Amino acid sequence: MRRILTSAVLCTAVALPAMAANSVYELQQAKSDEIITTLSESHIDFTPMKSYNKFIISVTGQNGFNHSFESDVPSLNVSALKLPEDGTYSYEIKAVEYLQEVKDTMNNGRSADARGFISKIDSTSGTFTTENFAVVTHNIMQEKAPSLKRDSKQ
Repeated sequence: MRRILTSAVLCTAVALPAMAANSVYELQQAKSDEIITTLSESHIDFTPMKSYNKFIISVTGQNGFNHSFESDVPSLNVSALKLPEDGTYSYEIKAVEYLQEVKDTMNNGRSADARGFISKIDSTSGTFTTENFAVVTHNIMQEKAPSLKRDSKQ
């Protein structure tokens, strides 16, 4: 009986950290539809459905253009990016929510009171197009012209 109890305790001790690591992995992989995107001529505004601690915004484009920054405000000022040319660009916003503060157990040259955060990241991405260095906010639809066919069986 003692051997069974010892085995059960060992299995529990091994399984709990594995389950915790799995839930942290799931949090890191979370995607969200909770961020609404609004385009205007000079801004792309992100409206989150809940509160976040910070936002990481990235923009990439043609000819190797790449710009990333952290912000407390969920907004991208397109004119401040100083885009090299008109075209289509991709954006991604990562909204970071700090869930729990944890003590840094690996020193790695940091002070003894170093802290880290367990966080959840919600993200959304998309594209925008610029003309004359302003964001195009309307979609131009081109429809096929109707073709008329004559019925040969008259």
